[in-house]
Amino acid sequence: MAYRYAFLALLIASFSATSILSAQGDTCTTALQVVTGVHLADGPNSGDPGPSCGGGTNGDWYLYTATFTGTITITSCHPLNDNLSYDTYLKVFTGTCDALTCVGYNDDMAQSGQTCPSNIFASYMEVNVTAGQSYFIVWTKTFASIPFHWELNECAGTVTGATYMDNNDNGVRDPGEVHAPAMLLVQPGDHHVYSGNDPHSFCTDLGAHTITVPSPPLYHTVVPGSQSYTIAAQGDQITGMDFGFQAVPGIYDGAVDLWGWNPWIGNNTTMHINYANIGTEDITPTVALTLDPLLSFVSATTTPTSTSGQVISWTLPILAPGNSGSITVTILCSTNAAPNEPILNYVQLTIAETDINLANNSDDLHGHATTSFDPNDKAVSEEIISPQEVADQRSLEYTVRFQNTGSAPAVNVVIKDSLDSDWDLNTFEMVGATHPFTLTVNDAVAIWTFANIMLPTEDSDALGSQGSFQYRMAPKTSLNLGGQLTNRADIYFDYNEPVLTNTTLTTVALNTGLTENALGSGLFVAPSPGNGQVSVRWADGQMNNGRFTVLDALGRTVYTSRMSNANNNRQMDLSFLPEGSYVARLAGTQSEVWTRFIIQH
Repeated sequence: MAYRYAFLALLIASFSATSILSAQGDTCTTALQVVTGVHLADGPNSGDPGPSCGGGTNGDWYLYTATFTGTITITSCHPLNDNLSYDTYLKVFTGTCDALTCVGYNDDMAQSGQTCPSNIFASYMEVNVTAGQSYFIVWTKTFASIPFHWELNECAGTVTGATYMDNNDNGVRDPGEVHAPAMLLVQPGDHHVYSGNDPHSFCTDLGAHTITVPSPPLYHTVVPGSQSYTIAAQGDQITGMDFGFQAVPGIYDGAVDLWGWNPWIGNNTTMHINYANIGTEDITPTVALTLDPLLSFVSATTTPTSTSGQVISWTLPILAPGNSGSITVTILCSTNAAPNEPILNYVQLTIAETDINLANNSDDLHGHATTSFDPNDKAVSEEIISPQEVADQRSLEYTVRFQNTGSAPAVNVVIKDSLDSDWDLNTFEMVGATHPFTLTVNDAVAIWTFANIMLPTEDSDALGSQGSFQYRMAPKTSLNLGGQLTNRADIYFDYNEPVLTNTTLTTVALNTGLTENALGSGLFVAPSPGNGQVSVRWADGQMNNGRFTVLDALGRTVYTSRMSNANNNRQMDLSFLPEGSYVARLAGTQSEVWTRFIIQH
């Protein structure tokens, strides 16, 4: 049988480790899409039980689309429910919401000749399915309505466990130790599954298998180093496949990311700042955002500490290891901006402590002013990457943006992304998202589910109708010169046909001054990071009489010089500048270009 991983429960993510998820749909039309795996039901305290099909009141609705023709099992008998006193009732329908057909129902497992060692009132059904056909799974209320786990199984066995921050280094998950997402590698077969949910769950074949975590969080060791299990018989359920991440003490490292939409001339748009403590000690962070001169600050979800010209700053509370935060900033693009005019914003994070890695303390958002835009698109941070950067496994960042342009609120939004086979899945990392989500990665397919997002329409709330997320990943080191990385996302708004984004393309090519600059406009400062002895190259001959300016993280001019070289390059000694992130600006009579570079002594 083909090795088939389960996508995890497609339930809305909770930011509280102790809160109960409750994202199920109450009706057929709001049924939550699920795939094979273990899912958490919140208990049907309300909702529609559906047309005549057995008994039960209220209902939690799920939608499953068969990926194969064969038999699936659905059951609420699972070890994760041990010691719970619950009584479930299961129904399955096929058809459409306005014309449902009862496939079958089950109250207690004994009715179908099955037994559940932990609860005689658990439910169980075997359902014959046809590839591509949809099935509605409904859990109704009988004598209890407490949360419980249930499993949809289309494989030999299932595995569940947790990945977490082991704060006290005892190898056991204690109360208060938070979930930490990580990519798992299961052998044999080099299969990847993302531990994006808590607990994680995946489907597995018969036989012996070993799980490892190839890329644990930075500055952490993983305990245990591996976990082994055996699926001896059809239906085996393995629990306890846990991995704890133990910190290496004394590491101070803050990180920041900036992402968002191209600014819309004469209108408000948003950008997002994600900041994090990826070290192992408390840090005291400050974030400074410098806006392009064509943009003006409107508002932010976190009130700025100060605003000075184009620089908006936030002095943030002490940030514990593993913690992060986000700030959504609304900006207005000037009506003086020309269509497609380059736009550059950049953000700098500083900490009161000595940061071990300045390279991740800054980020920029480069794009162009636009008069209109495709509200559902995908962008990549680099269109060119060098063979050396491939060898160094430089990560590329992908941003997916979506907007509800329909006539009614979108209840659920699902994005499916087929990942290029040249990616190293061990390096996959989420940067941030505008709304709570769950994520599953099954080898070369990633699915983001924004359940119960209730995204308003563009007509009713232009900014509120938008959503986006960003992730990053490095290519495999085997990718050769001339190799290409392509990527596209399919966006599903409830039951509508998917909206297909553009296809991004990144090519492995030799670096030149024209291909490595941040904006693709011809300005290049290297090396970065470097000690300040830099080579500056540019493409536009009109820039030979331009002015070169260096700005620090607060937007202050710290160096300026005339560019008069006829060969479009110049060596500079900027080593007198302190460590940090800088923006280089080269302005000629008719154009202006920007790029960012880092000095690290």
